[in-house]
Amino acid sequence: MFYFMSRHLVAALLAVMAVPTIADEMKEPVQPAPIILSDSGLFAFDSNTLEPRWRQLNGQQTTTPVLVDRHVVVSGSGGLYALDANSGDIVWRRDTAAQGFSVVLDEKRLILAGRDGLLQVLSSGDGQVIWEQHFPGWVYPPALFGDLLFTGGSRGYLWAIDRLNGEIRWSTPLGQEMVYSPVALPDGRIVTTTFGREVITLDHQGNTLWRKRYPTILTTPLVVENRLIFSGYDHSLLSVDVDNGGIVWTRQLPERLSTDLDYRDGVLIVSLESGRVWELSSETGEQLREYRFPGEPIDMLRLADGGSLGAVRTRDGPRLVKAVINMTSKEK
Repeated sequence: MFYFMSRHLVAALLAVMAVPTIADEMKEPVQPAPIILSDSGLFAFDSNTLEPRWRQLNGQQTTTPVLVDRHVVVSGSGGLYALDANSGDIVWRRDTAAQGFSVVLDEKRLILAGRDGLLQVLSSGDGQVIWEQHFPGWVYPPALFGDLLFTGGSRGYLWAIDRLNGEIRWSTPLGQEMVYSPVALPDGRIVTTTFGREVITLDHQGNTLWRKRYPTILTTPLVVENRLIFSGYDHSLLSVDVDNGGIVWTRQLPERLSTDLDYRDGVLIVSLESGRVWELSSETGEQLREYRFPGEPIDMLRLADGGSLGAVRTRDGPRLVKAVINMTSKEK
């Protein structure tokens, strides 16, 4: 199992299980796959001992990696890289003009969006460009639904693009610059946020379903069942009804988030810069449990025994530590 724990414009935990074949079972035992972190470079740790295994791209501004055919693909300040997940060896590297944001995996194709307005789709096998499209201003990593990609950025437009050939199907003005990537819901609705403090929900044909203004600028939401859960620029959390934007609950945080919001095993994971990590009820926002780590968390991994493993930032790069405090809100 590969564990990706990475927080830049931060992504959630990714785990992929490889199914062994009869031929695999006749070979020498395979080395357990590592836990991989992205934080100004790539860092791999042994999944059993938690000791460092390899590091690559030191000092580069690496974004969230994706796993394709047991290769780790990541965008860095030196280009686009594919590395062997077990050894860290560079398999291929490509210069690309579309840099600055995380790679989006579309089956076995890679999508890169850049601050120069370039959106590229590349082969995951060798990094060759399949198609590209240019936009005014920068564009963010797209959301995917059906045969369309949805993106926008600094010019205050949302664009729908054909996934196969890059043709623009439609565009619609939002009235303000987008905060970050849109989100595609399972039924094709697209949710985006703007620096005008608005949340706008559209159908996949570009028709506005609802738009509402809130007290603060909101980031890309976490989708939890029929709720959209946002973090705000004022260190707040906001849960709204996905169908109409009505506020379900709000919670003010004591400090800024150190990672994106996450949702695992029925609870909302909130990581704070001081090293505290809260588990909250996604239904009410009530605090259920707190973990403490000796440093700023850059990601969290839930262990099989119910404990938590955290990646914290240090001067020498990230390291993995287990939670040292675990208490429910009733115990405090």
